[in-house]
Amino acid sequence: MSAVLLLSSVFAGLLIGRVTHFQFPGNFVQIFLYLLTFAVGIDLSKEKIEKRFIKDIVLTIISTVVGTLGFAYILSFFIPLKKLETLLAASGFGWYSLSAVIIGNSYSAYIGSISFFANVLRELLAIIISPFAIKKSKYGTISVAGATSMDTLLGIITMYSDRETALVSFGHGFIISMLVPIVVNMFLTFLT
Repeated sequence: MSAVLLLSSVFAGLLIGRVTHFQFPGNFVQIFLYLLTFAVGIDLSKEKIEKRFIKDIVLTIISTVVGTLGFAYILSFFIPLKKLETLLAASGFGWYSLSAVIIGNSYSAYIGSISFFANVLRELLAIIISPFAIKKSKYGTISVAGATSMDTLLGIITMYSDRETALVSFGHGFIISMLVPIVVNMFLTFLT
């Protein structure tokens, strides 16, 4: 029921935005995301961080990086881009705004726009499947969320799982977000 409500809210927002041309003032959405992350952080502060959480975070990070780049490499055989360009576009791990700008400014606006689109699709896919997939694989769902597991998807993951999973999600997203500029720039050095 909650998943239906979540998806209905997204579609209602799209419809209202299209019909009324309503826009939030300034950086309202960004501030709201910070407040949401802050609220989840306060809730997570009640948890003790045990060694198993660190192990789960590390394994989820490895799964995200290997899964993302492995799939991108396989995909590179079927699309008209160089293998390294495909890996570069995927190396945003869901952080579309940063990876697209770095790639667009340093290498190619075309590949930057592909990275933007691919990573936006990743986030949208994660938003849609998270309420259902988290029941089957908590850490798999976090991995699909990529860098957004600590911000945009953190609320959804917290809603449909438990505090331990939310803690792993936040740690995973934090480290993946730090890896994005490193991995993107690593592929850029091979391409330039």
